Amino acid sequence: AKVRINAYPDKVFEGRVTYVYPTLNAETRTVPVRVELANPGQLLKPAMFAQVEVPVGGKGQVVTVPASAVIDSGTRQIVLIARGEGRFEPREVKLGARSDTHLEVLSGVKAGEEVVVAANFLIDAESNLKAAVGGFGHSGHGAAPKSEKDGDKAALAPKTAGHRAEGSVDEVDAKAGTVSLSHGPVASLKWPAMTMEFKVANPSLLQILKPGAKVDVEFVERQPGEWVITSAVPASKAATPVPAANPHAGH
Repeated sequence: AKVRINAYPDKVFEGRVTYVYPTLNAETRTVPVRVELANPGQLLKPAMFAQVEVPVGGKGQVVTVPASAVIDSGTRQIVLIARGEGRFEPREVKLGARSDTHLEVLSGVKAGEEVVVAANFLIDAESNLKAAVGGFGHSGHGAAPKSEKDGDKAALAPKTAGHRAEGSVDEVDAKAGTVSLSHGPVASLKWPAMTMEFKVANPSLLQILKPGAKVDVEFVERQPGEWVITSAVPASKAATPVPAANPHAGH
């Protein structure tokens, strides 16, 4: 390892990595590393700021995607492929090395394919994007992608983009991005009225989902058992169905 100290810009100290600590700092997602090096003249002192350069083995060309293109649920990683005409195909990918801006893709994406790099979680903003994520990997509410006859394009055939519910917000955990919602029956899922926890697709939704607020929400199942609110409006602003005309009116 080559160590450069700000206090001595013209000097380079050389040492070796002798130990990688087995503990991870959960807040910074970093692991301490011990570098041992000589300290002639006691120039190196505690709390000095240093820059450390550690050479690594070189690799050949690899397929990479911007870090913002990967939707990481914790159990799997998904990239949305642009298929043209406003359609998107979700792909599960396996990742390798990473830099500050890009991730190596070991499988799931080919060089040259276009990927979505922004607004991945704003699935309430685009109905086709919402259908792609909501229908991927769970057969209850949508079908998995299937190839067209020519084999060059993939089509999504979800049965539904999401589910709707009306209810009131009980609790909000802004740090975890979760909301406890007491909602009425959900016909599309054959759910009775109950209180349950939802995640939010976008932190901005918490401006509407405040404790005590009565809301009309739309949600999807991002993965089995994980329900995510994709849009929310105050109940007073929700669309009110127009009653059917009474054929006997006036009789």
